[in-house]
Amino acid sequence: MTPFAVDTAPFIYLWERHLRYFQLSETLFRRLKEPDVQGITSVITLIEACVYPQRQGRPELVQAYERALLQSQQVRMLPIDAVLARRAVVLRAQYNIHIPDALQIAAAIEARATLFVTNDRRVSNVDDIRVLLFDDYVT
Repeated sequence: MTPFAVDTAPFIYLWERHLRYFQLSETLFRRLKEPDVQGITSVITLIEACVYPQRQGRPELVQAYERALLQSQQVRMLPIDAVLARRAVVLRAQYNIHIPDALQIAAAIEARATLFVTNDRRVSNVDDIRVLLFDDYVT
């Protein structure tokens, strides 16, 4: 089984049918339905995806996002534990990336993902895993 790690942005692009990135997100999540592929993310995705709807006072959207992530058959969400935290410390120190990004990438590496799918150019310099940026694949 090939694990692919997915950052928060592709989820949001899919759920909100983002004009520029929806089609690419849909393709990604279709691929994650295949039996030889497993999606990986961390609890950071749950937090990041739910902040904006929470601010907007949209609890129904928060609940929908929570359900989608917590009950997903396509994507396994890893908790943040001491092992992930330690790896995130190393990544943050080495690449000077933000803590949430370091935690997401740490989860990807711990799950032995071969790819980290994001649209955050700030993490494109991470060499520990192959980083795929959505912006590099849209026209």
